[in-house]
Amino acid sequence: MTESSKIQPEIRHMVIMHCDGLGASVANALSDQGNKIYVIDDRMEAFDRLPKNKIDSGDITPIIGDGAIKNHLARASIDNADVFMALSDVDSRNAMAGQIAKHIFKIPKVICRIDDPERQKMYNSLGLYCISARTFATQMVVEAAKA
Repeated sequence: MTESSKIQPEIRHMVIMHCDGLGASVANALSDQGNKIYVIDDRMEAFDRLPKNKIDSGDITPIIGDGAIKNHLARASIDNADVFMALSDVDSRNAMAGQIAKHIFKIPKVICRIDDPERQKMYNSLGLYCISARTFATQMVVEAAKA
């Protein structure tokens, strides 16, 4: 390994399901870190939230499709993904897509937005890393109320 190859960060391939405000924001932030991002959504207009220059440069690739359907995920190059994120606002949809990514495509890191605390526990036990926008926002509001 050369000295210059040690300095350059590893480019990771990531697939994000759903391009609402959260998905677009995460895609943009992760592409800023040098990652290759594929965003899958079934609504063409959802991609209007993505920076056009990043789409044009190939840093972010929008894919029209359903992130809970195996063949559509394959179009998003999920076979090469290091990370898969299911970020829609529907827990069951995120869990389904996450399980497909984890157990069919063998993606090493799967992150799912799951707002229901009981479902979070169950899906965590199945190897999915669950986050909750509701829990995070609640914690932030409680902290702000203390000040």
